[in-house]
Amino acid sequence: MTTDEHVLADRLVWIVVVVFFLKAVGVLLLLASATFRSTSGGGLPVAVLLFVSLVAAAVGLLKGQRWAWPLALAVLVVDAVLVPGILRWLIDFGLALVLVRPQVRARFGIR
Repeated sequence: MTTDEHVLADRLVWIVVVVFFLKAVGVLLLLASATFRSTSGGGLPVAVLLFVSLVAAAVGLLKGQRWAWPLALAVLVVDAVLVPGILRWLIDFGLALVLVRPQVRARFGIR
């Protein structure tokens, strides 16, 4: 990869990392609000798992860990399936498109 491709890949990864952290904050706020209102309780473990997965994927992507790339894609799929909303689906789809760009895949050693 050329220097320009490295810079592009780094910027794209940063975008994904920032959005993942924002999503994690949103899930954390959802969890915090669940302490002040009654919930069924079934969604809490899923929300905790989604929060942990978002943070792990974001940190792994930030550090350039190869395992973080497939984890990020899996988290996007799970997020799109579990959390309804067309805007959320569009964001998840856009992030997935960023992750599968050749420059980003090459950054993580994915063919």
